[in-house]
Amino acid sequence: MAAKKARRAPARPEEDGGGLSIGALSRATGIPVQTLRTWERRYGAPTPERKPSGHRLYPVTEIERLRAVSALLANGHRAADVLPRSASERAGLLEAAGADTPTAVPALRVGPAGEAPDFGPVLQAVRRFDRAQIVAWLHAQWSRLGPLLFLQDLAGPFLQRIGEQWSDGALEIRHEHFATACLTDVLREVREPFDRQAKGPRVIAALLSGDRHEGGLLMVSVLLAVRGFRVVYLGVDTPAAEVIGAAKEANVHAVAVSVSPSVPAAGARRGIVALRRALPRRVALWLGGSGSPDGVAGCVRFTSLTEMDEAIAARR
Repeated sequence: MAAKKARRAPARPEEDGGGLSIGALSRATGIPVQTLRTWERRYGAPTPERKPSGHRLYPVTEIERLRAVSALLANGHRAADVLPRSASERAGLLEAAGADTPTAVPALRVGPAGEAPDFGPVLQAVRRFDRAQIVAWLHAQWSRLGPLLFLQDLAGPFLQRIGEQWSDGALEIRHEHFATACLTDVLREVREPFDRQAKGPRVIAALLSGDRHEGGLLMVSVLLAVRGFRVVYLGVDTPAAEVIGAAKEANVHAVAVSVSPSVPAAGARRGIVALRRALPRRVALWLGGSGSPDGVAGCVRFTSLTEMDEAIAARR
């Protein structure tokens, strides 16, 4: 879907300060939730904060500490010995063991209203091919921003910035592919719990035949799953006949098609017109992405994820 600026909703109390749920902290560090709970009970770390809403959230700074603890455990130390220590003491133990000190998770710095986030620190991680750093950062921002703001104000601009860096020669194609893979992995991971609980109408998510740029489609799929729709994800390079067959077999409510700018405008219009004619009239056809055609009869075109979210919320 096209990445335009959304109206920024006020942060919920449980999001203030970049707090993480225990599940998000587990994903960012690779430490099982049960282990984190045991450590908290026995050793008082990691230490959550309790928000006015009653939520127990962990500071983003805990990621760095726990990654260092994991590295020390791998070198034979015990949790009881290393959890209470200071950051400098842990760094000294890591140095003595010849292990690398885990890099801190960069914070997202947001400028004045309308100004894009500063992606500098995470772009450096992209150049180092530091997947753990990038994934931890993305999970932290998902927990901090919530689904819609993460998708609209961070994931979309992140993909755009990566593309611009490649176009300008600041990144090579290998970096662009790597960064995109990190984000798409996270998008699939955060969608999974919502997919398991979804009980709403089915919606097909697909790209036109020949289109292999699925970042926007994955973001749409996350939003649909969060809103309770059952997503039938057909993905990239999907022939129209396959979309139509799935729409009939799965008794779907709608087909969501994201069109990337890599698709020629005339071809995109022909593909959408043909798809609309072949689909049952009862099946809605939702369009998004900067390459999607405007003014196709019988289709609804969304220019942002926020617009789509408001529309599907009204329909539900």
